[in-house]
Amino acid sequence: MEHLQNSGDQSQLHPAANLGEAELVHLADLVPQMVWMCTPDGANIYFNQRWVDYTGMTLEESYGPGWNKPFHPDEQQISLQAWHRAVQTGTQYQVESRIRARDGSYRWFLMRGEPFKEADGHTVKWFGTCTDIHDMKLAEQALLQSEKLASVGRMAVSVSHEINNPLEAVTNLLYLAKNSEEISTIRSYLDDAEHELNRIAHITRQSLGFYRESSKASPSSIQQLLESAIDVMTAKITAKHACIETRWGNDVQLSVVAGELRQVFANLLANCLDAIPVRGTVKIRTSVGFDYQKKQQCFRVTMADNGQGIPRHLRSQIFEPLFTTKGAGSTGLGLWVSRQILEKHHATIRVRSRAEGIPSGTVIRITLPTESHTA
Repeated sequence: MEHLQNSGDQSQLHPAANLGEAELVHLADLVPQMVWMCTPDGANIYFNQRWVDYTGMTLEESYGPGWNKPFHPDEQQISLQAWHRAVQTGTQYQVESRIRARDGSYRWFLMRGEPFKEADGHTVKWFGTCTDIHDMKLAEQALLQSEKLASVGRMAVSVSHEINNPLEAVTNLLYLAKNSEEISTIRSYLDDAEHELNRIAHITRQSLGFYRESSKASPSSIQQLLESAIDVMTAKITAKHACIETRWGNDVQLSVVAGELRQVFANLLANCLDAIPVRGTVKIRTSVGFDYQKKQQCFRVTMADNGQGIPRHLRSQIFEPLFTTKGAGSTGLGLWVSRQILEKHHATIRVRSRAEGIPSGTVIRITLPTESHTA
């Protein structure tokens, strides 16, 4: 396309320029993807035969705004808005959506569109494809479910450790109360036992809340989600004799899926705790700022540890599914799942690490958009 775009005599530069319309249509019908073309203002004027065969729609039904009809209701409006935005800005169109087949079933597709422009930057036409990614999405969902189950297992271990200590204390305090004759001493033992039982109740409520929260986005305090993630990791923090230093900036409430975002924070904190030495330190900071790349206000969460760092040759792989340096005890899905969740929230995650020399350690920064904040 670039050769054709910059040439005054296109037929001398690219043999495809000599193909007739019928030949190009035949070529497009051989492509395994659905192929489409639109006018500069975004109106559809062409689909190849694969679109017709899959959707069961005629070309007349598909032209103009009709292309959006077979999109799944959950993604229909999002896909349309993304297309209008791409047409207005002249930038690439890319979105994932389920598309209805002629039998009424749905499959996931990746839609991509590129503007074909003249030398002066004026869009002449839009060309695009719809690629079937259904099997890949199912595999991703299976991996996500696997990590969720692993997360439940880690949570169960953490909760058992957390509950075990106060239960032992209650058992000892009741023994002492039974064998004491002083009313004031007995009362003191029972007060201490009640305090320990309240601790158990608090841990239990938090654990149940962790997995019973709504799967829909709602206004949530990011600081409170971080604090609850720290609470969930208490057993691991204690076992490592770790120091957790927090510095909270102005808190905001963002429209997020609270349980998912807490899972991200817990995953990242667990990684920090695995990396640091005994009596190591993890620093957690929050702040409101401006994302210059996206040109919008943002809320930042930063976690920094003084651990062993990530070797340079491994840094490009840390967000890949199943990649781990922790051996058989890790699923290798924590960071991959975390990035999936953050992308769903239109957030970004960046990692800086130093494994060679002193100091060493890793800094993780999450940037969340604040357009939807309510406080």
